[in-house]
Amino acid sequence: MLRQSPLSGIRVVDLSRVFAMPYVGAYLADMGAEVIKIDTHHAAFIDTTRTITGPYPDNDPGREFWNRAGTYQTLNRGKRSLTLDLRSDEGMAVLLDLISVSDVVLENFTPRVTRRFGLDYPSLRKARPDLVLVSNTGYGHSGPWSDFGAMASALEPTHGTGAFMGYLELDEDGSLSASATPNKIGNSFTDFLACWSAQMAIMAALYRRALTGQGTWVDLAMYQNGVSFIGEGLLDFAFNGRPARRQGNRHESQSPQGCYPCLGQDRWVVLTVRDDRDWLALCEALGQPDLASDDRFADPITRHRNQTELDRIIGGWTRSRTQAEVVEALRSSGIPVAPVLDGEQLLSDPHLRGRGLFEVVEHPESSGIGRREYLGRGWKLASADVAIRGPAPDLGEANGYVLEEILGLTASQVKSLRRDEVIGEELAGGAAPGVVPLQRQAELGWIADYRENFSP
Repeated sequence: MLRQSPLSGIRVVDLSRVFAMPYVGAYLADMGAEVIKIDTHHAAFIDTTRTITGPYPDNDPGREFWNRAGTYQTLNRGKRSLTLDLRSDEGMAVLLDLISVSDVVLENFTPRVTRRFGLDYPSLRKARPDLVLVSNTGYGHSGPWSDFGAMASALEPTHGTGAFMGYLELDEDGSLSASATPNKIGNSFTDFLACWSAQMAIMAALYRRALTGQGTWVDLAMYQNGVSFIGEGLLDFAFNGRPARRQGNRHESQSPQGCYPCLGQDRWVVLTVRDDRDWLALCEALGQPDLASDDRFADPITRHRNQTELDRIIGGWTRSRTQAEVVEALRSSGIPVAPVLDGEQLLSDPHLRGRGLFEVVEHPESSGIGRREYLGRGWKLASADVAIRGPAPDLGEANGYVLEEILGLTASQVKSLRRDEVIGEELAGGAAPGVVPLQRQAELGWIADYRENFSP
């Protein structure tokens, strides 16, 4: 059976920068779309994932550091690169010509920037009436906050997730309780919400266009994505007048539940007891069946009230066993349990490898990157060709292809654009970022650990 790429024949112009929308473009490329990243070779305006975020292969930026950063490679795999100086009339003219023969545009400028540059939906529809435009902003293109700039880590406090995140802390009575300090989720989680939402919206928009011939503007507000993520907490307050609080590793009613240390360095498991059957099974697995008749743990309410003592008992048992031993013992007893995997364990995980989550990409020899694995997708399409198509593009690698083959410019015109620095293939300005040795990064707490010559 012929395996077709789901988005074969779809051309995407990627005007976006940094994380959320570039990652959308990478997924579209995985599905067979031709994704053309609009780059610039002027260091002051380049996508910062090319130049300052790293990490670099073997912790070495190399001479062409703008082509070697790991974050950039992950977010732009399988794309092509066209460099344009959009401050120039010539650069804007080329961009609009490209959009006129493209299907989807991704951008994450603030509304005032799109209006100023003529990249808003009414303007772009003149170039391509059935265009699908995705505008990813912090707060959307309407409402009193619409012109505010935003980034995921700054959005989290505004959409309330910080009030739900974090661990419980010891109070003056020695019990764990929620503190009043908000916490971040992790590394820019709202970017992932925006990425996943945009993919769904693009698929819906392309389907609608196939049915009606009409284009669509996707006005995606990351703020709203974040708010929708805490729907349970909003409903609880709306219907019960009860502000939800963080619960750390615990549960509102099921007890015990928690994260417990195992034998070895930084090895943990999580487990939960759902009901009395689980509780009896846990007591047997711990080798302490008498706990089942202990008045402190006789029912779910008293167990929940005395979970601090339960944590001490369970932690004493798990500390003397390896992660695998704990998981095996509790799973065989029917208790929900799982290991907490670190980066090394995830990369070596036999289930993820059996599912083919990590996909191999061969980089050009000139890059010095070599053969690397990248994170694929959490889903599969039967009988469809979905895969990482190749590495991220070198700066301006598709200048000739786009300008001459797609847009029909002459060699003389392309030469003129290069002479006027509208396009270019070498970074103009800027310097290679400094790197800190991995040992020093570990000492500073920037990384937990590292492995030399790691091979899963």
